[in-house]
Amino acid sequence: MLKKNYRYILFDLDRTLWDFDANAENNINSLLDEYNIPVKDKHEFYRKYNEINHLLWTAYEKGDLSKEMLRWERFYRTFLEYGIDDKGLAERFGEDYLGNMPNQTILMPHAAEVLIKLKERGCRMAVITNGFREVQHRKLENSGIDKYFDAVMISEEQGVHKPSPIIFKRALKAIGGTKNEALMVGDDFANDIEGAMIFGIDQFFYNYNSIPCNGGPTYDSSDLRDLVR
Repeated sequence: MLKKNYRYILFDLDRTLWDFDANAENNINSLLDEYNIPVKDKHEFYRKYNEINHLLWTAYEKGDLSKEMLRWERFYRTFLEYGIDDKGLAERFGEDYLGNMPNQTILMPHAAEVLIKLKERGCRMAVITNGFREVQHRKLENSGIDKYFDAVMISEEQGVHKPSPIIFKRALKAIGGTKNEALMVGDDFANDIEGAMIFGIDQFFYNYNSIPCNGGPTYDSSDLRDLVR
């Protein structure tokens, strides 16, 4: 339950509103079938991919890896785990993965109802995401939640990634907000929560994995409904 009323809410997208893991795994499973890639345990394949993707995505955010390489390298390395050494396959698979990703529409639990209630209360809301621009806009549209947001800040378009305070400042300005009435909601402690701390606004750590954190966010909850209780 929130301690005060917030008029301006900044949301992360992946794993906060849009269920990245469920959507990504569904997408990859379909492509494994389409490409006839011999994988007996698809869930284990996704687990390995997810670990590799996390490492490469961190390098991308730091500027150590290009977007173009990230798109296929994560699949190339995962295929190597299964004895498949085929860069061309990884490139095609990576492009189809991104092309199909926005068509996946599973949201995190209670995300839609929370957005509806916040909008009804007159909150102005923005999305701040480090994802790719050609994918993130379509995710919002196809999931039917784009209508709740007054601004969408994508790192690739803004030229800066979370946790930089620059992107938080731009998002808050875009919705006409003030720091003392603003709240950042996200699942990534380093990017979302610490970024909001640096910027100087309250934070709602959507901690559905019950991750221990010593930084002391303003709110720590595993249920998005606590935003409207």
